[in-house]
Amino acid sequence: MAINFLDNIQLNQNQLLGARLENVTSDPGTANGGDIIFNSTTKRLKYYDGTSPFNASGWISLTANTQGMVEWELGDGASTATISNGNEAQFAGGTGITTTLSGKIITTALANTTVTAGSYTTADITVDAQGRITAAASGTGGVTYTLPVSSATNTAILTLTGSDSSTDTVNIGGTTNEVSVATDNAQGKIEIGLPDNVTITGDLTVTGGDITLGGTGRIQGVDTVTAATDAANKAYVDSSVAGGLTFKGGFNANTGVTALAGTNLYTNTVLEKGDFYVVTVAGNFFGQASTPLTVGDSVLVQTAAASGAAVIGDFAVIQSDTDLATASTVGIGNVNVNGAGNKAGLSLSYSAGTGTVGLDIINLTAAGAGAAEMFFAVNDEGGSQNNEKLDISALAAYVNANTGRQFVGTTSGVTTHTFNHSLNSFNVIVQLFDTSTKETVYASVDRTTVNQVVVTTAASASLTCLIDKIG
Repeated sequence: MAINFLDNIQLNQNQLLGARLENVTSDPGTANGGDIIFNSTTKRLKYYDGTSPFNASGWISLTANTQGMVEWELGDGASTATISNGNEAQFAGGTGITTTLSGKIITTALANTTVTAGSYTTADITVDAQGRITAAASGTGGVTYTLPVSSATNTAILTLTGSDSSTDTVNIGGTTNEVSVATDNAQGKIEIGLPDNVTITGDLTVTGGDITLGGTGRIQGVDTVTAATDAANKAYVDSSVAGGLTFKGGFNANTGVTALAGTNLYTNTVLEKGDFYVVTVAGNFFGQASTPLTVGDSVLVQTAAASGAAVIGDFAVIQSDTDLATASTVGIGNVNVNGAGNKAGLSLSYSAGTGTVGLDIINLTAAGAGAAEMFFAVNDEGGSQNNEKLDISALAAYVNANTGRQFVGTTSGVTTHTFNHSLNSFNVIVQLFDTSTKETVYASVDRTTVNQVVVTTAASASLTCLIDKIG
């Protein structure tokens, strides 16, 4: 069903994108001047010239003789085409070019020329104006390559013999421990490659590949590490891991006794930098009340000490005196929504040690209709900016006083439709539909005053107008 517009549309010089003219299989029997159609049967774009009363001859086709457009009718045969005005177009060839017309396709191609096929090593070549080779013949001259009968160590000799029988000798030599050169007279080739032991003077750069050692090979002589991307030698690695973290076990913070039988962290244990102990029994570290340790706390040796010489300053205390949290003290705690008191509506979930608390409104008991003590949580942003409760009766009074009101009006058989809605606002939404067909229609709408809307249609219409006040 099409959308009905009852007034003209003003695009204000904007484009009409993606539009398509009315498609018909035959010319309509009625029309107004300026109507445009596309006849899908005759494949013609047409307009009506405004002849009144209507006459079928008033439909004008936008073709050659009427609008200066030219139509081509291509036919099979010679290189010709018929134009709609009766003339004939010819598609002629040229020097070295042929043109044919077949199956409504114009084909232009280079003409064939006679050139003797063959393979030429040294050739004299003739080229025409189009850049094509028209002739080729064997030329004179040439070079003969002769490999030596034998070669000196890491050296190869190449003899070049020209067409005039003159000779030139080319010596190809390698560098000891870098490039190896040898001749294979049986195969007639010179072989160039790396020797078994390669010595490179300067830097070697490998881009986009790996260096792989086979068998028991080693990379030796790695220099001192200076940059973050340098390869590390053994001495550097050994020095880097020295003094690393070493877990020694648990201990009784009250007595100093460790998990290893016969040892006491406070009195008879040798301390090495990086030794790590975990508290298994709570107590004051080294008997000092200022450093209480609870189960799960840990200590790390920062300064090495001989057996019996350890002091509290040799250690770093980790997570000291962390206990159960209170309302004023940060510590170990948990969240529980199922405790004492009215917790209805709270939900709790844990993921990776993090608790999420929210409101579970869906599962609450439904309030009774018209309950006198129903409240909503609101924020008084314009006043105290506090979270406050709002009584449902106060909310209803506010909604009734501030939400939109409606107006419905009708007109019959006119072009100017006046609706006095008395809503005292320009902030109104206007919708129109045909009173008879009930289809939504579109027309010019003007809010003339805060209490009146005037609708204009290009032709007489009977409308029903729906108006909603907003705000």
